[in-house]
Formats: sequence, structure tokens, C-alpha cells
Amino acid sequence: MKHYLDIKNRSSFSFPESFIDAISATPEVDIEPWWFIVFEDGSVDCWYHTLKKLYPKRDLIPFAKFNANDDIACFDGNDNCHNPQVFIIHTFASEGWELHNTYKNFNTWFRHAIDEHAAWSSEE
Repeated sequence: MKHYLDIKNRSSFSFPESFIDAISATPEVDIEPWWFIVFEDGSVDCWYHTLKKLYPKRDLIPFAKFNANDDIACFDGNDNCHNPQVFIIHTFASEGWELHNTYKNFNTWFRHAIDEHAAWSSEE
């Protein structure tokens, strides 16, 4: 499946290799209630600019959205270590109240998303 990672008017961002592997997996990994926004053309760009307007002090690189609320999983765009921290941003919350959770890196977040998917699936 094609993925769209371009962000207009921002210098390139080095996405973690583990993230690229996850979105390139065949078959696609089901992490519902999360979904990767990178599969919709323009979605990463749109969310990036929305978050920049809402939280101008942050450099957030969005990559996934939660179905049940306005949470967006984002990489720390200021972290150049190739394994950046993940922030869960509750979009549209007042500035200073937007940070919902943090994860050490993508792999930690991804394990949590898979566990959340298992719990979500067992409730259905």
C-alpha cells in the first residue's frame, strides 16, 4: 500500500526505520482503534499544519489517529536521533493541556497499539 509522508514547507524528517517497516508490512498490521494516517494522500501534511497552528511551540510529525477521540500519535520533530519519542496529542485541547501521553519511541508505542487492538477486539 502506498504511503504519503510529505509535509509542505518543512525540511525533511527522518522517520524511524521501525515505523517504515510497520507501514510497509504485508499484510497491513491491524491496530484499530488506531489507524495510520500515512495511507491517505495529504493527511500527514494537513494534520502537521493543523497541529502547528494549535501548538506553535511544538514540532509534531503526525502518523496515526485514534478512532474514538481526537488523539493523534506524533513523532517529536525536534528529535534527530532516528528513534524519536512519540507524543499522544489530544488535538484541539487548549495549549498546555494537549499532551495526553508519551512513549520512548515508535516500537514502544506500536506494542501498546497492538495490545490496545487486542483489548478493543475482545470487547466487540
